[in-house]
Amino acid sequence: MTPNAADPAGDDPPSLSVRCVRALMERHGVPKYRQSAWLATSIGLSYAQAHRRMSGAAAWTLEELERVGALFGESLIEVVSLGEARGSVPATMRLGTASVPCDLWIGEVVEHPKPDSIVAVKTSSGWAAVCASEATDASTYSVERIHAKPRALARTVIAVLDDDRDLTNSICAHLQDSGYEARPYYRTADLQSALDSRHDGYVIDWIVGESSTAQLIASIRSRDPAAPIVVLTAQVLAGVVQESEIADAVARYDFVFAEKPVRMAILSASLARAFAAK
Repeated sequence: MTPNAADPAGDDPPSLSVRCVRALMERHGVPKYRQSAWLATSIGLSYAQAHRRMSGAAAWTLEELERVGALFGESLIEVVSLGEARGSVPATMRLGTASVPCDLWIGEVVEHPKPDSIVAVKTSSGWAAVCASEATDASTYSVERIHAKPRALARTVIAVLDDDRDLTNSICAHLQDSGYEARPYYRTADLQSALDSRHDGYVIDWIVGESSTAQLIASIRSRDPAAPIVVLTAQVLAGVVQESEIADAVARYDFVFAEKPVRMAILSASLARAFAAK
């Protein structure tokens, strides 16, 4: 058979798309002998279809290139760059007093960088991307590309305790929608045993089962004097709990008291105000 442009055994080099995909796989550790099989398994092609693409006998579409790149966490632009630039290294990008994790593509040594340019420096803890004006005591390198990876903000955790499961779950759903991470508890003992876990605030029924949660609230306060606590009950109006009992507990343990039925908007507003005051 006479070799043609699509035949990697011929005189002509593989097509651009084939070279791009090969470079992508090689820089992510897929050896050449496994590439056709990996491609077939990963994007649902037969081995013959995958091999035809990897050999150049069948054309790649942009959608297929984008899909393969996404499997490795790379964009279409990164795929078609052929990966000819140096590989990335994990680094930290310094933004004022903040430090953001990033991947850094490092270029050549720069002797006299512009003061307001971004350069890479090697520190005792690894690579860092900094303003050149801050890199006074280290060799500086040009930065070809930065991929910042901001950390996800941790959500405020609220423990919700009530033996009415439907109410507990409803409160949790509302708090989740309000931006909190809500954790449901249905027995006092369950929350008591979980106090070593992270909780930033609490929504607690005053009577769980047939017992007051005053001792639990005391335990919480001994661990965290400032954690916002909202205490709920319908028992004052029912005459089961004395108003003076609640008043004494509010003075002793510093919590917000709210009557049932729960008014969700007021509950979340009370928590937001308590967190803002911490």
